Amino acid sequence: MKLHRTLGTVTAALVAGPMLMAVAAQAAPAGEEKAWSPALLSAEPLYSGSAVRLRYTEGITVVASAGAKVIFTGSLSPTTTQDGRRVYDREVQIVDPQGVGQSSAEAAAYSAAGRSVYADALAAGFSPAEAWREAQPQGVALLDEPPIAASGCVYSETNYPDPEFEWSGCYKLYNVDDADASAWYGAGSGTAHGWGTGVLGGGKELSKGFTEITWSGSGAEIIEASPSANQNGINCGQFTVGLSQVVELSYQVPLCNDGWNVTWNQTVHKVEWHGGSAGGSNDSRSASGASTVRLPWSTPTVYMNYRIGWQYACFC
Repeated sequence: MKLHRTLGTVTAALVAGPMLMAVAAQAAPAGEEKAWSPALLSAEPLYSGSAVRLRYTEGITVVASAGAKVIFTGSLSPTTTQDGRRVYDREVQIVDPQGVGQSSAEAAAYSAAGRSVYADALAAGFSPAEAWREAQPQGVALLDEPPIAASGCVYSETNYPDPEFEWSGCYKLYNVDDADASAWYGAGSGTAHGWGTGVLGGGKELSKGFTEITWSGSGAEIIEASPSANQNGINCGQFTVGLSQVVELSYQVPLCNDGWNVTWNQTVHKVEWHGGSAGGSNDSRSASGASTVRLPWSTPTVYMNYRIGWQYACFC
C-alpha cells in the first residue's frame, strides 16, 4: 500500500490493474519448490466497489481495498518430526493500492464509502466480538486513533479437518497530517491472533504466528515502533502498543507467557509469537505492532505491506 504527500489518485507499482491482480495469488518463481497457493473461489465487490472480498480454498478470506494483490508464501510440502507430526508454514501478504496524502481527503473517502475496520473484519468472517477487538483491540483504545485511510483483514480459519484452528488479523493505514522542513510521515498497524486444538483427532497445534508491516521508498526509515524489543509475557497480561513521536496511538493486546520476538530495522517491523496453543479459543495467542515511518521530501511515495504468518503441527 502506498502513501503520497500530494493530492491525487495513486496506484501501487506492484498492482497492474484494479481487479485483475486482486483475484490472483502470486506463483512461486520458476525453478523453485512450488509454494503454498490456495485457489481463488470468488471475488465480491464491497462498499460500492471501493473494496473486495476474496475467498480462497483452505478457509482463507481476504478483505482489502479494490485492486489489492494477495501473495501466498510457505512450503507446499510439510516437514515431518520424529513422532510423525507434519509441520506446515503459511504466510499471507496484502499489497493494498490505497494511499494517503497530507490532507484528510483519503480518510474522508474511506469513511464515506462506509468502510471501517469493524466492517472489514465482519466481511472477512470474524464474529462481532472478534471484529470489535480488531477495531478497538481488547475493546479499549487508550487514545483516539488518527484518521484511517485504508484497512483490510485476513481470516484463516481452516474448515477441514479442524474448524477451531485459526490465525487471523487486520491492518490499518493511518492518515498523518504532520511534516517538518526535511521530512513527511506515515504510520500503520497490524494485528494477528489465533489458537490450535491439539494434534489428536485430526486437530492442529499452533506453534508460531506473526504480524509484519514493511515500508519501502527511497530514504524510508522507521523512527518509532511498538513493541520496540523482545517481550516476555506473564499469564496473558495486557501489553500496551503505543506511538507518540509523530502519531499518538495507544491500544492494548494480550501478551502471554511465551512472549514475542521483535524485528525492527529501517523498513520492517515484525512481531512474532512462539509457543504452543492447543486448547481452542480459550488458549488464544496474539501478536500486534505499530510503526511510524519518515520520508525525505524528495521521496514522493512509500509503500506499506501487511503480512501475517503461522506454523502448525498435526497428524493430518
